[in-house]
Amino acid sequence: MKVPDGIKYYPPRSRMPEAVEERLRRYAYDYGETYASYLAAEHGWETLWSGGHRGVVRFVRWAGRYAMVVSGLLAAPEDQEGLLVDFLRFAKANQLHVSFYNISRDQLPLFRRHGFQVTKFGEEPVVRLGKTTWRGKDYEWVRRQENYCRRRGVECIEVDPDPGDPWYREQIVPQLSAISRQHIANTLHGREMRYFVGQFRPLEFGDRRLFVARRDGRIEAFAVLNPCLSGAMWAVEMYRRRADATRGVIPFLMLQAMRRLKEEGVEYCSLSLIPFVRCDTPVKGDSWAARPAFVFWWRHLNWIFDFRGIYHFKSRFRPDYREMYLVSRPKTSPLSLFAVGFTWGLLRFNPWRLLRRGQD
Repeated sequence: MKVPDGIKYYPPRSRMPEAVEERLRRYAYDYGETYASYLAAEHGWETLWSGGHRGVVRFVRWAGRYAMVVSGLLAAPEDQEGLLVDFLRFAKANQLHVSFYNISRDQLPLFRRHGFQVTKFGEEPVVRLGKTTWRGKDYEWVRRQENYCRRRGVECIEVDPDPGDPWYREQIVPQLSAISRQHIANTLHGREMRYFVGQFRPLEFGDRRLFVARRDGRIEAFAVLNPCLSGAMWAVEMYRRRADATRGVIPFLMLQAMRRLKEEGVEYCSLSLIPFVRCDTPVKGDSWAARPAFVFWWRHLNWIFDFRGIYHFKSRFRPDYREMYLVSRPKTSPLSLFAVGFTWGLLRFNPWRLLRRGQD
């Protein structure tokens, strides 16, 4: 790769110095604005640092040319434009097509100033913990799941995922791993999705938080929360359960985690992105290729990945929604859309699993 002056670039399999790794995790924690920001702390990305290590972009490439960023511009607000300029210098030197996903509305003027095309990508449901009491008819369903699990003896606890703790390694990790394997085995894709969602790495949680639901000492489900905005927001990014878990254990677990966050004075809890929801409304100058593709998936392709079902489930928590955007330079093209579908893993599913599912 050609690296312009003043920029530091690390290939995906190289190790950064320990102090630089720690700074990256701190930037993801402090300056990350969405559920996906902390994914930058995982391994496997290409990494670009602006001058003086004032900001970092982590990205993945498809076919050598299509660079995709899901964690945003990880820098202090006053350094974000400089970071974007440096990344665009790098992209120009290497003839890269650049796409940023999960960009919020308040960041759009910055990207538009630098020639990016803007297309709505979905919405992020966010629970405002300060004003949410979970009382009244609107929350009847989630309270019913919580009460049922309580009557069945299910409890929610937070576990410190310290890899140096023998109890965690020997008692908790094997149960989490068994749940995760069972979950993956029952999916259409039969593998973990990549890059746009977190990887299950129980010994590499970093600043993430782990909540488990257990009954009679046996873990039935777990949820992983990613930090955002210096801990002012936490995002429920991963949740998995046993096939024979108590009915309603996932909403029970999520509600219990949110109650804990509220007690701590946390302002927001993100339920993580819902792709393609309400993408049928045009945005000025948006992509002729992307918007129809997103709408078509929402209406017709949920048998591959059920985004509408995810929306229905998350809507039970009565969140607010903030619009999230895909921004591309020069423009979003059919090939760049295929790049994200292939890299994410959405388009890599097992047709035999689909046929068996249809016969069940």
